[in-house]
Amino acid sequence: MFEDVTERLRAANQGKIPFEEQAKTLGDLHSTILENKKMEQDLLFMYTYMAAITTSTVTRPEIFQYTSERFEYIPSRYIAKVQRLVAGWGQNYSNALRAVAERCRNKTLQSMLNRYANSIDSGVPDDDFIGTELSSIRSIYRNSFEQGIELLKKWGDAYIAMLLSGALVAIIMMISVAIYAPDGIEATLNTSYFIILAISVFGLTIMYRAVPDDPRTHGLSEICSQEQGLIRRLERLILPITAAIGLMLILVGVNAGIIFLLVGLLVMPLGIIGYIDDANVINRDTDFATFIRGLGSIMGGKGITTGDALQEVDRKSLFHLEPFIDSVSSKLNLGLDEARSWKKFIGETGSYLIYKYMNIFRDAVALGGSPDAIGKIVGSSMLEQVLLRRKRDMMVKGFVVLLVPMHGAMIAIFVFLFEILLSMSNAIQEVMVHFDETSAALSGSTATVGGGMATSLNIFVNFPEDTMRAYVVTILLMLTVANILAGKIVMGGDRYLYYFFTSLLCVATGIVYIIAPIIVSVFFSIPTLVGV
Repeated sequence: MFEDVTERLRAANQGKIPFEEQAKTLGDLHSTILENKKMEQDLLFMYTYMAAITTSTVTRPEIFQYTSERFEYIPSRYIAKVQRLVAGWGQNYSNALRAVAERCRNKTLQSMLNRYANSIDSGVPDDDFIGTELSSIRSIYRNSFEQGIELLKKWGDAYIAMLLSGALVAIIMMISVAIYAPDGIEATLNTSYFIILAISVFGLTIMYRAVPDDPRTHGLSEICSQEQGLIRRLERLILPITAAIGLMLILVGVNAGIIFLLVGLLVMPLGIIGYIDDANVINRDTDFATFIRGLGSIMGGKGITTGDALQEVDRKSLFHLEPFIDSVSSKLNLGLDEARSWKKFIGETGSYLIYKYMNIFRDAVALGGSPDAIGKIVGSSMLEQVLLRRKRDMMVKGFVVLLVPMHGAMIAIFVFLFEILLSMSNAIQEVMVHFDETSAALSGSTATVGGGMATSLNIFVNFPEDTMRAYVVTILLMLTVANILAGKIVMGGDRYLYYFFTSLLCVATGIVYIIAPIIVSVFFSIPTLVGV
């Protein structure tokens, strides 16, 4: 069906689909951004794998063949191109590496391919070159990660300052409408929307580009951690209910603060569980760097199998991994399939890094490599990423601690000022009615004085309450969504953290919107005018 539509569109447009080139350009740009963002980390994975398998007696063609089959690493796709040029077209490895490097867009990968070609021409052994490159890529990754953290810190502060400025512009426009009550205010309000949207998109894009790529969860659909499984089951129920209730309340016309509060409370269980899972994954990754070194050392030192080595691993210092180690150890002792047992271990930890590095360790050992050397290589790379993640978490905590109160303050200023302006407008309208009644009962110069007072007070009359209330709710929604995205981008982690920030910020927005009219009615009144 879709093929027929495509063919008809091509026939009607001289063999082209409308906007096909633009869509392809955008797709290439998106792929390039994602590829560049993941490149340094995947280079670290790939070189760790190559260094691990070179501890066994593998030849150069086997190194390239095994590496090219690891399609989960972005650089491995380029190694696969090299292997095809060598195996299919009869080129030597140095020429094939240079040919692929010429068409590579990423500068780091291009430099690596050219260096590999030069080392082959110079006769440097593959294991020596790969060991040196692994050390280099660790330094490159560390430098890139730390630069990203510094940029993220600066752009995070800039984002908060810019968004606060945008909210200030929206407040000024609201005050102007209250004072002058002009006709045709839609253009003014649309300008405010555009300013908030432009600041949000610009700030979020810059922060996304600056933030280091650091996925936490493996995302496997077959098996996952206990918390991830619970979230997946709950979100199938909670999200449709939240969407249905929210839509129904919007159609009925319920107070926007109640809707915000209800949405935040409904997704709060998902957010709390997601935050707990994120913390658990970080702790498991920290333990795994020690665990894999110890496992490799025991296997290599005593020449025993993985199942026997697991019995001798010191689990007291691996508090967060201990139940998972016990589980896989018992399965192996019962004679269950080793591959499935380790797959369950990887899945239940829920960790992206454990998923990558455990597979590297097992594959390299299966090829006949030294478990002791492999454990040190894998553990060192893992430790590098764990330590860098700690640096990022220190910055993240500061940003989140600033983001949530800042959001509450912006929302509170905006809503309280709107309620004060609305209260003032209603009070002045009551006074104007009193002046009109008094003027009708008086005559002469006294009436002129009353009319003059009415004219001077006319600046706060005709405040468009319905239009401005919709304006306030729209601005609150834009600010809340922008800050949810900002918190998730800076903190990283799985998509479950969207629920965490949604619950925090929506509850804060809802509470402020609900209590603002109550507080303003209690503490803000104009008794002197009412008694005139």
